[in-house]
Amino acid sequence: MRFTSRFRVVAARTTLMVGCLFVTAATQCPNVDNPGTGFPRTAAWMQTTVNNMAGVGPSAIAAGDFDGDELIDFAVGYQGFEDAPPRVVIHFRQDDDTFSPATLIEGDNIFGVTALAIADMDGDERLDLVASATDRIVYFHAPADPRNAAAWTAFEIAQSNEDGIGQWNDVAVGDIDGANGPDIIACGQDVGRLSWFRSPAADIVNGTGWQRIDIDATTREGASSLSIGDVNGDGRIDIYSAAPGEEEARIARYQNPTNPVTQAWTKFLIGNLPAVSRLAVGDLNADSTPDVIAINPPGGQIAWYVRPQNLTAAWTGFLISQFDVAFGVDVGITDVDGNNQPDVVVSSRVPGALRWFTPVGTITNEWTENNLVDLAETHDAGRFVLTDFDGDGRDDVVGCIIGQTADEDSIARWENPE
Repeated sequence: MRFTSRFRVVAARTTLMVGCLFVTAATQCPNVDNPGTGFPRTAAWMQTTVNNMAGVGPSAIAAGDFDGDELIDFAVGYQGFEDAPPRVVIHFRQDDDTFSPATLIEGDNIFGVTALAIADMDGDERLDLVASATDRIVYFHAPADPRNAAAWTAFEIAQSNEDGIGQWNDVAVGDIDGANGPDIIACGQDVGRLSWFRSPAADIVNGTGWQRIDIDATTREGASSLSIGDVNGDGRIDIYSAAPGEEEARIARYQNPTNPVTQAWTKFLIGNLPAVSRLAVGDLNADSTPDVIAINPPGGQIAWYVRPQNLTAAWTGFLISQFDVAFGVDVGITDVDGNNQPDVVVSSRVPGALRWFTPVGTITNEWTENNLVDLAETHDAGRFVLTDFDGDGRDDVVGCIIGQTADEDSIARWENPE
């Protein structure tokens, strides 16, 4: 396997400091009757092509049933290069598992797509789409017939490319203030900004009236990734944020105040993984509370931060894996092999590969690297989604392949054989 790990066992105890992982006493791997049996897994995941003609430079992907036919479709953002313009495309799934692409937008007004989020923004029971890009955030409103690409309307959200914010690196959708419907949450790179865009009380269909409210406008330098969820159980959406340029809290959570429009959000340290890029949230140790997984691409690290019972305390961090080759691109959490123990999926570049990691024995000590796929020598794995494509109860992987040339770019599905 080309995507190898230098070591997988964390044995030393350290203290929490800038640039270090905090390691503590081990606990046993939950819900696994025979931990260690049959690992590492080596079965290849069957690869099929979703589309390789709709655009080049795939950089973002999201999954949802846009046309209400109970089949999962895939929205993809393409950065474009050379003679191919950037664009956003929905690949609509057919009954025979082929896909029909519909281009919603193309050109410089969607240059450099970085992330996509899906939600019914206006309560019409159809999924809409939100994209973050190099200098703007775009809201795509779904028409009565979502397969009619020309009927989709695209609106630049107010204030999204003002104030020198520059590139928006990630986006999510959730009801922050409990009013008017879903809001948009995004992180901006150039001035280190974490913001939310408040949904207007009216006229959401025509894309006007959005108000940008900054959660943090000073400390999130290089803000790279975010996730949302109710961390403290108060019924309000909180935010997990990654910012590699931050000095003291590269991974942080922001607690939603009683009135998020007028009150400050409280920032809490989660961890300080160097060069952190993507993060994901899931219950890795099966204690019914969400943990955080994050990757450090240049350092070749996958880190796991365990949610403490006391949310004002430091989150305990463990090193799941250390690569001796490859740069991590994206990370996700799912129970790959159906043993009720969440696993971690990672994509990489140089070389391009996908792997899944599972604990064997002591969950905080040893995680085993399992085969998913090695790509061709000239191909890199990009962003991906985890979804049960074939309805067998196990998540498959659908993701972006970036080739050495434009005609080698594609969207592919890997079927879970476990």
